[in-house]
Amino acid sequence: MDQDLGPDASVLFIGGGGYSLPTKLLVSRPEAQAVAVEIDPLVTEVVREHMPRASAMIAETGYEVGRKGGEGRLGIVHADGRVYLNETQQRFDAAVMDAFSSSSVPAHLATIETFARLQQIVDGPVYVNLLDTPDGPLARGVHAILRDLYSHVEVVQGEVNALGRTNILLAAAHDPFAGLSASPGNYIPTQIAEARAFTDDRGWVGHR
Repeated sequence: MDQDLGPDASVLFIGGGGYSLPTKLLVSRPEAQAVAVEIDPLVTEVVREHMPRASAMIAETGYEVGRKGGEGRLGIVHADGRVYLNETQQRFDAAVMDAFSSSSVPAHLATIETFARLQQIVDGPVYVNLLDTPDGPLARGVHAILRDLYSHVEVVQGEVNALGRTNILLAAAHDPFAGLSASPGNYIPTQIAEARAFTDDRGWVGHR
């Protein structure tokens, strides 16, 4: 992401989690803005109480989107990611899909309809973080979605854990990505087999 975005980028994060990614973006780019959509307000409260760096960012510049008088660089939305995508009129330079429930991606966020809507409001690249087996069914279905919608798709994966699963990061864009001198952390490029793209009618069955 560091080489793909300008200094004042506006980035949408579906899945707040520990707010580490929005915090990293805003620290590295003082003119950037972010909106983090987190379905569970308790997650945000845990971050405020137990994660100092992200908590400081929320305290300094966080605000609740839609609340009168709210302003800052980190907009926080407590809502389902799909609902937010369907309702928002805001546009973004990039998006990060990082939503998990029970260690998997909610099925309604892993469909071609979801990513087609994302494409309508995001002008630049889309990044997706998954937890799956190498070349697993979730990774294949999401990869197929991105290949159907974007001209350029890159994939890397992390180390495989004791359960045979790994983080798989996908990046998709209409324009070629800037070349990386090295993969981030312990991630390595990987190949994903062809598969059918998930849809609202025929989606990811790993989590509902």
